[in-house]
Order: sequence, then C-alpha cells, then structure tokens
Amino acid sequence: MKDKFIWFDVLNTAVIALFVLAIFIPVWYIFVISTSTYSAYIADPYHMLPTSFTLQEYQRALMRTRELTLSFWVTIKVTAVGTALSMLFTVIGGYALSKNKLPGRNLIFRLIIVTMFFGGGLAPTYILIRGLGMNNTIWALTLPGAIATYNLILMKNFFTTVNPSLEEAAKIDGYNDVQILLRVVLPMSKPMLAAISLFYAVGYWNDYFNAIIYSSSQNLIPFQMYLRNLIIVNSAAGRAGVQTGITAYEQFKMAVIIVGIVPVLAVYPFVQKHFTKGVVLGSVKE
Repeated sequence: MKDKFIWFDVLNTAVIALFVLAIFIPVWYIFVISTSTYSAYIADPYHMLPTSFTLQEYQRALMRTRELTLSFWVTIKVTAVGTALSMLFTVIGGYALSKNKLPGRNLIFRLIIVTMFFGGGLAPTYILIRGLGMNNTIWALTLPGAIATYNLILMKNFFTTVNPSLEEAAKIDGYNDVQILLRVVLPMSKPMLAAISLFYAVGYWNDYFNAIIYSSSQNLIPFQMYLRNLIIVNSAAGRAGVQTGITAYEQFKMAVIIVGIVPVLAVYPFVQKHFTKGVVLGSVKE
C-alpha cells in the first residue's frame, strides 16, 4: 500500500510539473524575446535561452504615453469598479439565497442556474445596453457581467456553512440582517471574498469584448483591446507583405504583453495566502 502511494505521489508530481511547464514556457519565451536585441532575435526567433538583454522595447512601450497610459488607466478603473460591483451583488445575492426563509428561494435559485446554460443573446443585450444609454460609458464595461453565476453559487454555498449560532447570538444582541452580514459573516469570509475577488478582477482585467461591442470612444479603450489592436496591425502588415520592422514589432508586442501580465502577478501572491486559510475563524460554544 505504501508503494502505491509513493507511485501516486510521483505521478501526481509529474502531472503537476507538466502543467507548470505548459504555463511557464510560453511566458518565459515572451519575456526572452521582449528583452532580446534585434540582432539576437533575427539570428534565432525561437530561442529560449537569453543571449542578450535590453529593455529598449519596454521603454518604447511605456513611452507611447497617450494610447498605453490611457488604456491602462481605463482597465484599472474597469477592474476596480467592476470588481467592487460584482462583489457587492454576489455577496448580497449569495447571502440572501443561503437563507431558507427567503420566499421562493428554490425557484429563484433554479432560475439563476438556467443562466449558466442559456442567455438572452448578443443582439438583445446590445439593444438593452443602448436603450439604457450606457454605450460609451464605464457601466457598459462592468454591469453586463457584474454577476458570474458560478461565483454566486460558490458564495451561497459558503454562507450556508456559517454556524447558525453566530447569527442567533448576534440577533440576541440586537443586530439586524444587514449588521449580521457586515459585522459577523463577512469578517469570517475573508478567504472566500479574496478568492472570488481575484476571479472577478482577472476577468475584468483580461476582458476586451465588451469594449468592442459597447464602446466606440477612443477614451474608453481598455488595455487588452489596445494589445489586440497591436496584434491585428502586426498581422495585417504581415499579410500585406510589409517586411520592414515586422520582427522589431514582434518584440514590442511581447513587451506589451509582459506589461499587461505584471500587475496580476504582483497582486496574486497577496491574495493566494487566503486560499489555504480556514474558512471559519471563530465559533460560539453552546
């Protein structure tokens, strides 16, 4: 039996290592190319080991102040506002659905489940957003996806695990439902709140589709749409047979990708620590 567990551990470690390599190698390649000199890239466009080092493309990317800075700022605003709204709606909805006394709770929950498999469609959604006058506003980039059904279910399931004695004790002290949520339940929910917040933040940070559909203003282009435009311009130039500067442009594109990854990598370690913490930080003795 012990040998079987050892073999399982070896196999499990090997599979995890393959997943890590599948994620790490593309990012490492992008970093190497973005920091390589033009001559090194021309000599070997697919080299994985750095043979030179330069930050010229990063300087070039960061010096395109208006487009890059504006798109970066739009993405930061969308991520901050969208994550705050999503967490507000998800916490309120999850807490309400976790209560058996909610009228029509089972029916509401089933209707919410339906939205995981069926949607209104792109055209009706666009007509609705336009009819509400949200085109070319930050609300068009945040409200349409403000609640992820899967995250709502996770939050609802977590709230059902909270010890009912805590809420009963709070009611004896004169707390209402809102005070119980804010002062009792949420302080115990830091690991879940951190995890769900990260899910939402990464989603908003990487989103560009809503901007394509709902925004025609140059002042409301998120960073990922700016990066997409770089890729399209480069691909169009390649199809047109333009050779001058294409390889240098590839290095610039790689540098911009790394710039887009760094903020998420910087935030993730501070949130990860909450994933392994206990979800219950205290209890009431009966």
